[in-house]
Formats: sequence, C-alpha cells, structure tokens
Amino acid sequence: MSNTTHLTGIVERAANGPVLRTDGGGTWELDNTRQVRKFIGSRVEVVGERSGFNGFTCEQIWLAGQPRPAAFKLRLEFLLAAAFVAYGLYATVSAVVSALR
Repeated sequence: MSNTTHLTGIVERAANGPVLRTDGGGTWELDNTRQVRKFIGSRVEVVGERSGFNGFTCEQIWLAGQPRPAAFKLRLEFLLAAAFVAYGLYATVSAVVSALR
C-alpha cells in the first residue's frame, strides 16, 4: 500500500534545510538534495511520502502549473539480473575461446 502524497507550495530556505510552505499553511521539511535546492523560492508541486512528524521525502518535484515530468526509476533488481546475464555470456564466450586455442 502506497502512502504517496501530492503537495503544492513554495520552497524556502530554513535553518535545517529546505522547507515547503503549503497553501493551507503547513510546513514540511524536504530532503536537502540538489533536486530540491534548485527550486528554492519557487512555487512547486511535490510528490512523495511523509517521514516522521513533518518530514517529506520527495520522489518528484516540479514547477507548479507545469505538466508532471515522466518519472525515471532505475529498478535495482533488473540491473542485477542484467549484470548476471552479461557475466554469464562473458564466461561462456571466454570458455569457448580458451577451448579453441
């Protein structure tokens, strides 16, 4: 079950890092990442999950009023499977080449 939340507000600088001041008057502490910091002073939309009392982990952030950008998620399990397949192919080709010598 996903607890994904969509918020809109203005990203501001605070003592503990960036915060999102929402239209309803709430304040959320955002991740202090480059992705978030580049929006300081801008009105944004944020999708993510609540963490702790007033923390918010951003999955995506974009300028308010703009279309939501396509999400890119690198799925670790697919990357690992591809690495094992590539290694298997490498080992097979190496064994064939060494047997032919």
